[in-house]
Amino acid sequence: MSKPQQQRRNQLKIARLEIVSQMYLRQYSVRQIRAEVMKRLDLKTYSTATVQSDIKTILEELQQQRLDNAEYALQLELERIDETCRELWEQWEKSKEDYVKTMKKRKGVPQFGDEGGKSKTTQIENQESTIVGFGDVAYIAEIRKQLQERRKLLGLYAPEKKEVSGELSFANLLMESGKLDDAEAHSTEFPV
Repeated sequence: MSKPQQQRRNQLKIARLEIVSQMYLRQYSVRQIRAEVMKRLDLKTYSTATVQSDIKTILEELQQQRLDNAEYALQLELERIDETCRELWEQWEKSKEDYVKTMKKRKGVPQFGDEGGKSKTTQIENQESTIVGFGDVAYIAEIRKQLQERRKLLGLYAPEKKEVSGELSFANLLMESGKLDDAEAHSTEFPV
């Protein structure tokens, strides 16, 4: 097969796959897809087996796209968590530094007349205090939460196992799983 013939064949296949994907996603039958492709591309033959093969190709492409998108989304979330942790560590280190806190106290007398109730400052008092930084533990708590979220995304935790024994009603099962609280359970057991 010559190069121009191969190019023509590839173009035809791309056009065919485009039509098949549009119709398949709209839930047309294989026979309807076959008839439409033959009509649009002016084909003399196009078997239902080829339609099935085209559908399979499209589904594989969609699945690969979903996997790629999921991997991309996972990577993006992991990068966000990493950036947040870096920022939190910087803030943790900054919270351990000592600093001087200054406060200004102003004393004054009220002014009447054209001043409109403003006060005139008569004395300014500066107060300074040295604050020893021991570190804000809220940063460490948030870092731990971010790292926990990272481990969840990576699937490092084993699935939870719950052993349920005794008399079990549907309401008790919901309460055990945390989907229902006691107040709701009693209201569903005794309908009014």
